[in-house]
Amino acid sequence: MKIKIASLGCRLNRSEIESVSTALQDMGHVITRGDDADLFIINSCAVTLKSERATLRLIKHFSEAAAERGGRVIVAGCTANRLRSEGNVFHVPNDYKAMIPTIIREWDDFGSPPVSESSRFDFALPVRSSTTRVNLKIQDGCDSFCSYCIVPLKRGVPRSKPAERVIDECARLVESGYREIVLTGVMIGKYSEEGAGDGESLADLAGSLCALEGRFRIHLTSIMPLYVTPKLIDLLRHDRMVKHLHLSLQSGSDAVLERMNRPYGRDEYLAIAGRIREAVPDINLTTDVIVGFPGETEGDFHQTVELLREAGISHVHTFRFSPRPGTAAAAMPDPVPEGVKRERSERLIEESEAWKRKYRARFEGRRNVFLSERARGGRTSGFNEFYVPIKVEESLPRGEFFTVTTRVKPGMDALEGTICRDD
Repeated sequence: MKIKIASLGCRLNRSEIESVSTALQDMGHVITRGDDADLFIINSCAVTLKSERATLRLIKHFSEAAAERGGRVIVAGCTANRLRSEGNVFHVPNDYKAMIPTIIREWDDFGSPPVSESSRFDFALPVRSSTTRVNLKIQDGCDSFCSYCIVPLKRGVPRSKPAERVIDECARLVESGYREIVLTGVMIGKYSEEGAGDGESLADLAGSLCALEGRFRIHLTSIMPLYVTPKLIDLLRHDRMVKHLHLSLQSGSDAVLERMNRPYGRDEYLAIAGRIREAVPDINLTTDVIVGFPGETEGDFHQTVELLREAGISHVHTFRFSPRPGTAAAAMPDPVPEGVKRERSERLIEESEAWKRKYRARFEGRRNVFLSERARGGRTSGFNEFYVPIKVEESLPRGEFFTVTTRVKPGMDALEGTICRDD
């Protein structure tokens, strides 16, 4: 069967669908990019209004394409949790996403899907090293209930994959050729086999992974400041840890953070960012910010920009607030006009680009550990240990580590690297 897969949303979503794709190919199915498929799978996202609208557009497009061939559409993920199957479109909620290969194998009549209770972690490992970086799911769910966020309603309470299983899967991924293992989850700081995570269990797990044999590195995904413990900060010094941390912020205003129900304030955020930078001076700190949250004033926005500047953030993922049904923020007063949201978003994006250029300037003339990822047209692209993109003007084997000297070239979207032949 020819299957087309489209995935929206977060790194965790991508990790899950990569595993589903691997399992489907192992069953003999062909993954195609064209619309000449027998089955279409949409891995949906409902975190923002924009992503939900994109999901609905894909459903419409794929259902029409499938109808022309007598095909079917499976919608998995967060949007599927609140939609009903209709016509040739069938919905598979998050609880059953790992069962998609089984559903396809056993579902002779798509009106009666063979679903049963399934673990959130029963995904096949993507054992084909067609890339050098792979997402490894270690955690799912969230109970923080930030006032704007729909994820706890879609993903449920926190659950963690047993450490022994994570370690085994990481070793197998390295053995199959992956060189950068990205630990993913909804809230990886809550990772814990005993219950509520406090960041310590994540540090212990990452430390165990760093002790495995082979040539690879470990990359953490987004984490809340309160889960960045001294043990985790110390671990970031390890040669196998990517020196990049996405330290979630959302706002630099204490008043807005309180309305968001975020469990930290601006002073706490700055203190943690400072401790991280003290341990790893050149660390690549990135974050995400919501602009236009209900009641956000120009003064609140200014505080956010000043905090980002003081914390030394190198890049900001900027989102305009969009109310999600069922969340506390959806009913909050004092909505910010769309024009103001747009203007603040554009200002922050412009600031972020300047901070990114300033951060990358510190790599002028420096030696870096470069992981080659893709060679094309006599040029190889990849990332250094600080998760900064580098391009080398020669063709190199994929999935190898090289020492390079980097230069900053105006107008380039990456550093220019030259292989150090004397090593």
